Amino acid sequence: MGFFLLTLRAGSVIFFSLLLGALAMVYVGIEHPTTLESMLVQAGHFKSSLTDTANTGLDPSYNVWFKFLIQEQQFVFMFFVIVMRMVLLLVFAGIPALYRWLWSVPGKA
Repeated sequence: MGFFLLTLRAGSVIFFSLLLGALAMVYVGIEHPTTLESMLVQAGHFKSSLTDTANTGLDPSYNVWFKFLIQEQQFVFMFFVIVMRMVLLLVFAGIPALYRWLWSVPGKA
């Protein structure tokens, strides 16, 4: 495979994981709103532990940017994107492996 095809494949995985992560988050928000609410609450706790100066030891001039740039919704969306990337990894790695296993010719290397 050429460099262009590898870059195209990696870009498509990133694009589809973002798209599928957004769709999964919308699905959870519509079908299971209490679950999404609890995920947002947990993300808020995670953000407060990240931005607490006593925990991190960061200078307040840096810590204020963490508080400003990092939102709870971003953590939840990142969670869904990471889960979708793992699913896509299993799909993209599993299909060729299954194909090789099902249609392997005995005796040929």
